[in-house]
Amino acid sequence: MNRTDKLLGTATRSLQIIEIGAGYCPAAPKSQGWNTHVVDHAAQDALRQKYSAAAVDTRSIEAVDTVWQAGALHEAVPAALLGRVDLIIASHVLEHLPDLIGFFASAARLAAPDGVLSVALPDRRYCFDCFKPWTTTGGLLEAHHRGASRHSLKTAFDHMAYSAVVDGQLGWGAKPIGRPALLDPFAAAAATAASFSDATTGPYQDYHAWQFTPAGFELTVLELTELGLLDWHLESLDGPDNFEFFASLRHGSRGRMQPEALQSARQNLLVRQLAEAREQIDLMLGRPENASALPGRNQVECRALADQLAKQDIRLREMTDTLAAIQASLKPAT
Repeated sequence: MNRTDKLLGTATRSLQIIEIGAGYCPAAPKSQGWNTHVVDHAAQDALRQKYSAAAVDTRSIEAVDTVWQAGALHEAVPAALLGRVDLIIASHVLEHLPDLIGFFASAARLAAPDGVLSVALPDRRYCFDCFKPWTTTGGLLEAHHRGASRHSLKTAFDHMAYSAVVDGQLGWGAKPIGRPALLDPFAAAAATAASFSDATTGPYQDYHAWQFTPAGFELTVLELTELGLLDWHLESLDGPDNFEFFASLRHGSRGRMQPEALQSARQNLLVRQLAEAREQIDLMLGRPENASALPGRNQVECRALADQLAKQDIRLREMTDTLAAIQASLKPAT
């Protein structure tokens, strides 16, 4: 299955689609009969000019239906699309958004009752984000609390100070590599800090605000759901594939978990995130001599399976109790 198939899933051309930021690589091009409303940060001519010096086919950049540069997505697109979009595609978009929680809420306003949000995200371990710390739910909460519409000083400085390349490449995938080289001199990061302004006037500066691995993204979805801030649930998670991974979220929350199951799931995802970090370190620095003494990936996966089975057992018990209560209420009075 190629990346386009992963983004489209089971979608057909009869569905209403919004594709955000497709640029020169649309997954559901209108020219091929897809019923797609194209959203991007600039119009078609401007995008073709932007990518004119790159080694890409700018003819694949389609006419943009909605230019989205500020405000909520659901306020930018035609009102007729509210609650009617079957599939929202956002490939390498989420990591750029100043307020990711706000985007999830806005996308939910657009989605049909059974709509899907299909995303591709860079795996922070295998691209120019490799030296940056992983994103926590707390970071997303802070940005949402202040209603972020521009990137923070932290995001701007970290981008200039810690972005890296491997053999001149911004993404390289899960393979042994040499030591990454910093992309910019420290003077550039210092200048960014000195000149930074969080004013909403002036040119918008784009950065990667959020850095995820598959387990880190799953943890974020879980915790935002438990906080009542996410009206989506994770339906599938695939990857990494080269330097990216794919997630499909279905509109509507599955509800909150029992405290014991929640704590177990969170702890398991945090352990998986550590295992992911170790994989990055092993590929970057080589495995340590005593690697055989370290807990292996299979053990981590076994713990994940055990936690999943425990969670299912709790849900089955809850369903049994609910069924018993319903049956009792249906018995005729004597």
